[in-house]
Amino acid sequence: MTAWTGRRALLDDDDEFDFKKLFLHHLAPGLGCIIAFLMFVSPLKTVLQIRANKHLGDLNPLPLVAIIANCAAWLIYGCINADPYVITANEPGLLLGIFMTVSCYGFADPKARDVMLKALMFFAVLLSAVGIAIALFIEEDETASKTAGYTAVFILLCYYGAPLSTMAEVLRSRSSASLFWPTSLMNTINGLLWVAYGTAVSDPFIAVPNAIGAAFGVIQIGLINIYPAKKVSTPPGDDVEPLIHEGRHVA
Repeated sequence: MTAWTGRRALLDDDDEFDFKKLFLHHLAPGLGCIIAFLMFVSPLKTVLQIRANKHLGDLNPLPLVAIIANCAAWLIYGCINADPYVITANEPGLLLGIFMTVSCYGFADPKARDVMLKALMFFAVLLSAVGIAIALFIEEDETASKTAGYTAVFILLCYYGAPLSTMAEVLRSRSSASLFWPTSLMNTINGLLWVAYGTAVSDPFIAVPNAIGAAFGVIQIGLINIYPAKKVSTPPGDDVEPLIHEGRHVA
């Protein structure tokens, strides 16, 4: 098993305490874990509201399936590399994703259920196939790590389809009503923290996709400032919050 690179000593060549290493190897990913948890838990209020109302409405639960796949893929990667920060960041997301997906599935219409089931089966087959390949056919730790890393990045790129479509809609409508600036800011900060950690431990699988996610966050903040949200009147009682604020990413 590949040793966790974050265990490097926090002492420099002169045996002096190195705050830079402390920040990059521990504080940055530690803060990233906290922000990741806050981002994963953010849809929970809406899901609990759906459970209370026993009605999904027009909300799209598919991103919740993506949370399960994304977190599961990064958990595999974190376990192979014995990285406690990657594991800690994604374990709560996996459990929350399962709870929220099952909750929404119970109140979805047949068409939405079919889409959710297909997506879940696709990711389940992909992740189980990768796990079997790593366990039975790949002997070198480095190759196993790369296989899991490429799989996690592929799923993350699928996950990025949501913010791309949202940004396209903002450009089309010239309104940022579908964007939420606190979430975009958190996405940016979260991405930069994981970029710092991934760069420090020389892990491009962590650094590169999170750099893309941070860039999406910056673009979203720019769009919010360029195209202020237009107020849209909504019928009484149709005040359910968006199920997922777009653009969530985490190593």
